[in-house]
Parts: sequence; structure tokens; C-alpha cells
Amino acid sequence: MNIDRKGIVGIVLAVLGFGGWQVYYTRQVQRAADAQKQAAQTAQAAKAAEPAVVTGSAGSQSAPGAASQPAPETAAAGGTAAVSVKEEKTPLKIGSTEYVFSNLGGGVVAARLLGHKSEQGAVLVLNEFGEVPIGAVTEVAGDGVRKPHSFEVEPGGRAIRFERTDARQVRWVKRFVLPPEESVSKGGAGEYGLRLELTVTNQGGEPLTLPGYYVHAGSAAPLHQRDMPIYTGFHMYRDNGGKFVDLNWFNGGGFFSRRTASETFTESAEKLSWVGVTNQYFCSLVTSDVDLKATSEVQRLQYGNQAWARRFSVSDAAWLASGRSTEGAKAGVPRQGVDAALGLPGRVLNSGEGFTQGFDLYVGPREYGRLAKMGQDQADILAFGTFGLVSKFLLSSMNVLKGWLGSYAWAIVVLTLIIKTVLWPMQNKATASMKRMSALQPLMTQLREKYKDDPARLNAEVMQLYKDYQVNPFGGCLPMLVQIPIFFGFYNMLGKAVELRNSSFLWVQDLSQPDTVARLLNFPINVLPLIMAVTMFVQMAIQPKSGDPAQQRIFMFMPLIFIFFCYNFASALALYWTVQNLFSIVQLLATKNQETPKLEKMLGRTRARA
Repeated sequence: MNIDRKGIVGIVLAVLGFGGWQVYYTRQVQRAADAQKQAAQTAQAAKAAEPAVVTGSAGSQSAPGAASQPAPETAAAGGTAAVSVKEEKTPLKIGSTEYVFSNLGGGVVAARLLGHKSEQGAVLVLNEFGEVPIGAVTEVAGDGVRKPHSFEVEPGGRAIRFERTDARQVRWVKRFVLPPEESVSKGGAGEYGLRLELTVTNQGGEPLTLPGYYVHAGSAAPLHQRDMPIYTGFHMYRDNGGKFVDLNWFNGGGFFSRRTASETFTESAEKLSWVGVTNQYFCSLVTSDVDLKATSEVQRLQYGNQAWARRFSVSDAAWLASGRSTEGAKAGVPRQGVDAALGLPGRVLNSGEGFTQGFDLYVGPREYGRLAKMGQDQADILAFGTFGLVSKFLLSSMNVLKGWLGSYAWAIVVLTLIIKTVLWPMQNKATASMKRMSALQPLMTQLREKYKDDPARLNAEVMQLYKDYQVNPFGGCLPMLVQIPIFFGFYNMLGKAVELRNSSFLWVQDLSQPDTVARLLNFPINVLPLIMAVTMFVQMAIQPKSGDPAQQRIFMFMPLIFIFFCYNFASALALYWTVQNLFSIVQLLATKNQETPKLEKMLGRTRARA
């Protein structure tokens, strides 16, 4: 009995690879849990040591035109005011978005997206877990974010103005302005946009050096218990491109580097345009106004120069109160979110001198069409990656087809069929090439037996065999190479397309989530990835066999690899790959009866062999 050592080695390596990944992932989870526990203990100790805490009621609201009195601030800059102030919340609505402002921090404590639903069908709320209001301005990132402000809703209810004066007699005035109603239907930021105008004035009698300040973007947290941590994180954008830091970064470590776990991320950067926090489908951004016609010094003061982000924990009580489900929760796995802020440079203010800086805020879905129109590459927060152009094309095509068909699922099916039809001629040539390779297998077996002790001669003879019979050994691989950017383009696009949320298809309740129909010992049973794997096995079983038998057996592991990619991913990806597998099966069956090349018809091209 012959033992296929290469095949055994390949199988062992594949098993070790999967096992290694599981070990790595388990260690990362444990590292995150340990870091989470340590952070919670540190935060509890710090909270116990605080001399006073700003508190208040969360229920009061203010009508347009109403004003509150300025609260005294007795603490030094960057500290916490030692006063107790009642919290007053004021809602302002534009289109289907309701911003809830608070006098504690002078910013948006919640954004209620009336057109989007949570996992349990309630109105989706952004910035609900973090303690940092969107638009909070501090001189130390994350510190003093709940300082009391006086406020006034301007007549007409289109703007709200916050004000405070610190112990140095520096007056901070923030004016939040809703976009015009007509902007809701014109694309761009629309109903998810908000304007912030910050005015800082030195009311003291002496010159003052303002060391810099931070404008906070609020927080982001996962939408579902089962969301992968790679989707929730912090994004910054400077003139030479963007950078994304997901929740795993805070755990430290990695495949190629060792890094100490940290609860905060900081980075200095020149010409920092915007920062944002994001989960899989929604984000909150702060973009600084920059006058490109101004002097370089003025531009330097308008651009950001510091990026800051901080990880925080989400308690079970807060998670359940938000309308989210704990189904699929694993013991010891922390539930986390992230805050962020954009830091701007300091400046010297003479007595009576001040400045005004504008910011564009966006709190809403990660819709490529909206974000791309905002003017400073805000669509980069989608982080489509290497195959970004492919992802953008597929996303646009899917949205067009949905407009015609009325269903995202059918749009994905039709888009897949269109792609496969375009690639049909290439696939036919590849199938013919694989059949010619299959016809050469008897001769290749003879060569392997004849030169089994001389690998160099064997390789030379095999290459000559390909040349004699005009066979390209890589001809059957071309469609697979073409499919790689398409697959990863779909992979990135379908995992971030907010349009798919709550879109159903047959038994699939939400195309943006796995199609879990049951759980077995807390393990989800997802039907579409299993169907996808079966169709892959069938496709591989009926296609012409070529190449080394050991390689063929290794390729049989491809369905397992694709299950690894797709099992807990958006079910839309498994739908796409299943449809393309079924199309490929039909294509192979349609070409199955094509005449197999006969070697004797090509013998005239064969060189005389010694």
C-alpha cells in the first residue's frame, strides 16, 4: 500500500493551522477579559476616591427659547467641578433623527435614529453606552466631559447654544445647528449631519496660553452580542490616508508583534482632518473645518494634531436595557465599546481675544453614498481595504438592482448571475484546459514512476510534456484568480453594507447577520454556510481532475476554509457564494459532454524521445 506523504503533510498542516488560530483567538479573548477586569477595578477605585460627582435627573426637557442659568465652575481647568447640577435633556429633531442634548457636557448624549431598529425592534440609539457627549469639548481627552453648561434653544428650534466659563475666565460657547430640512432628500450628511460652532474667548485681564483642546466624537458599541470585535473601533484620517484601530488592538499582542495591552490609544499626526468611532454599520464622526486658501499657520490651527480613543465596558444591565439580546454570549468574553476625540493645537489668547472653529458632525449609518459626498474622504471609515474599488462597484451595482427588484437578496442573486455570465467564456476555456490536463495524467504518472529518484529530471520532463501537447498547467486557475478580488470585494462590502440590515429572504431574518435557526450546546446552526459547503463539494466532485492527487485532496479542504470565513459572517455572503457555486455546477454539467481531447490527435507535435 502506497502512502501519500504529501497529502498527509498537507492535511496535518491544515489541521494545525485551524488549531493554531483557535488557540490564538482563545488567548486573545482571555487577555481581553483580564484587561477588562483590571480596568473595571481601577475605575471603581478612582470613582471611590472622587470628592464630588456631577449628578442630576435624566428626565427633564427644555422648550425652544428657554434658557438655563450658568453653573459656577470652581475647579481648575481639566478637573471636575465640585458641584451638583441637575441634568436637563433637550431633544431636537431633523428628518428621522432625534438628537438628545444635555447640559452636562454640552453635547449630544444620544442620537435616536427613528428609521432604524435595534435587534428587538426598538428605535436604534447611538452613543447610548458611553459617558461622553458628542461635541463635548475638554482640554484633556476624556476628562471633564460632564461639566455643567448653561444653554438656550434658539427660536425656531433649529439650534441650541451651550456656554460655560472656567476658573481662568475662559469662555467656551458651543452652538449646535441642525441642517436645513430640504437637505434630508439631497443626499450627503442630510438628516444625520449636525453643525458645531465653537467660540473660545479669554475674558481675563492677562494673556493666556491655551494648551490645546479636544472635541469628542462620542462612543460606539456592537449592535449584537455576536458581532466580531474587528468591526467596532476608532478611525482617524489625515492627509496621507486613514487608520483604523479595532477593539482587538487594546488587548495588545498580535501575530507579528508584542504590545502591552492598553485602555487608550493616542497618536500625533499632521493635518488630521477627522476622527470617528464605528461599529459594523453605524458611526459618529467629527470633522474640523479647514480653509485651504488660508495661510499655513491658520491651517495648522484648524487641522487636528492629536487622535485619542479609549475602550470601555458595557454592563449586562445597560446592554439589556438598550433592547439588545444576550443570546450567544460566552462566559468571560467582555462586551466593549470605544470613545474617541479629535485634538486641536493650542494657541496664545490675549486679554479679550478669541477664536471660532467650526466642525461637521455625522451620527448615522455608514452609507457610502452619503459619506462620499461630505468632502473630506469620510467614506474611508468603511475601510474596504485592498479591493476597495471592487467593493464600491459591487455596492453601487447592488443598490441599483435593489431599486429595480425591490429586494436586496434578489439583487445579490442577480448580481452574482451577471458576474458569472460575464466570466462564462473564461470558465469554459479553463474547463477545457483542465480536461487536457486530465488527459495527460497517464503520461505524467509514467514520468513520476520513471524519474521518482531524480526530481530535477522529473520537473524538466513534465515541463516538456506540457510544451509538447500545448497545455498550460495554470489555465484552469485563471477563473479562480479572477474570483479572488470579487470574493474579497463581496466579503468587505456585504459585511459593512448597512442597507442589508433587517432585509429578509426565505428563512433568513436579517441578511446582515448569520442565519441562525437554532443553537446546539450554545453553538449556532447557520443553514446557508452549510448549503454553501455542500455546493462546493459537489462542484469540486464533478469538475475535471488535474494536477497532483495530493494537491487535489488538499483542495478538498476549501469548503472548510470557506465555512471558516463565512459561518458567522453576514448571511448575504453565504448567499452570494452559494448562488455562484450553483451556477458553476450548472456550467460544468453543460460542458460535461464536450469531447475530451485525444492524445493521438496531438502526437505530431511531440518531439522524438530518446
